Amino acid sequence: MGSPFTTPGALSWHELTSNHCEDSITFYGEVFGWKFKTMHLGHGPYHIIENQGVAIGGITPNPCPKQTSHWTGYITVEDVDRVAIKAKSLGGELLYGPEDIPHVGRFCWIKDPQGAIIAAISYLKSAVADDKEAV
Repeated sequence: MGSPFTTPGALSWHELTSNHCEDSITFYGEVFGWKFKTMHLGHGPYHIIENQGVAIGGITPNPCPKQTSHWTGYITVEDVDRVAIKAKSLGGELLYGPEDIPHVGRFCWIKDPQGAIIAAISYLKSAVADDKEAV
């Protein structure tokens, strides 16, 4: 298998939606030795998780604080819109998107018929030119 950012079906990104980002950063930094780079986006700060210099995920503020903090895996796909339509046709629910992430790609969040949540993402070719700088 090649890069998870270019291989359809690969788990390529892990994102923590946190009610307390700074506490999460401290905890996971200590537990796993992760480093963090903060980007300032329209919805607020986004903390890129780096493991040995490689971006592997992010931590973002929870837009719905009544919901508990949770991890979401992002699966690389060739066409997010097609995946969203197929998921809905199979009884899934679109929770978010499809929507563009500037300079990264296009994504959506899907809830399967059993209630589990996962995300699908198509990366821009320019975003995956170098896996270390992929997102």
